[in-house]
Amino acid sequence: MKTLLSTAVIVATIAVSGASNAQEFTLKLGHDQTDGHPYDLGVERFAEGVKAATNGAVEIKIYPAGQLGDSAEQIEGLKLGSQDLALAAFSHASQFCKNLGLFGAPFLFRNDAHFAAVFDGPVADKVDSACNEQYGIRLQSTFTSGYRLLFNGKRPVASQADLAGLKIRVMGGEADAMTWKVFGAIPAPMPYSEVYSALQAGVIDGAENEPASILANKFYETAQYFTRTNHLVLPMGLFASDRVMSKLPEKYRTAIREEARKAARWQWNFMAERNADALKVMQEKYSVKVANVDVSIFQAKGLPIQDMVAKKLGLTDLLADIRAAK
Repeated sequence: MKTLLSTAVIVATIAVSGASNAQEFTLKLGHDQTDGHPYDLGVERFAEGVKAATNGAVEIKIYPAGQLGDSAEQIEGLKLGSQDLALAAFSHASQFCKNLGLFGAPFLFRNDAHFAAVFDGPVADKVDSACNEQYGIRLQSTFTSGYRLLFNGKRPVASQADLAGLKIRVMGGEADAMTWKVFGAIPAPMPYSEVYSALQAGVIDGAENEPASILANKFYETAQYFTRTNHLVLPMGLFASDRVMSKLPEKYRTAIREEARKAARWQWNFMAERNADALKVMQEKYSVKVANVDVSIFQAKGLPIQDMVAKKLGLTDLLADIRAAK
């Protein structure tokens, strides 16, 4: 059952309690997924953890489904200090922090354990520092999409050759368009909020996402053909406004970061379960057709993109750190 966190009036306040003379902070957090999505449940867990860790002194109110704007607008809000926290895909935030663009490269993570090693270690701290320096935002923790797959409404895709001529929606990161171009499709950058209507109108043929999000957004209604490409695990950053965070006492900043990382670890496991369940539901209830492909063919095409993007962005050292994470 939803907590009161996501139903309150949109207000960000810093108030002083006369009774206890202790500062009380109310922060607003936005994201672009639906109410009850694993991302939404992850930030609810985070908000509840922060409230408990600060004895109620810090309350976080959650606004799902793009209520505070699309991801780019929300990241801009962090910079301006008009929004306090945002859960946003690295690819969407990469226009503000170039280092995030590297994480859109395909097949970057060897497995779930490698993803955890990257974002629970020194690499995450380096990314946080870079984002603060480049745009005044702080990376508190990183959620996962799990493995993403291709879905389209035109035809089954069982090989790379089947992608020819398909127009596939991509995110705005450095590597996204490059990936689908080398895979043989026609990349079409587009805001997430427009994907359903674009599929319905035939403006695009398909897109890519994790099963839980495809189910939550009912994309299966306009795209029945799924392909297990497993080309990308999308990092979802829980970002905070440095301007806002600097107003908080250090003990509260520490609590927020610690609870963010706890929530992320929980979300990593939960996301894998929800993706598996979502795919099963869509096959059994909505009759989507799921094809397997020889992923090694896509890997051979996609792996060089990692080095290309790293070189273009001047992030070869960061790529080396990611590959070495254990």
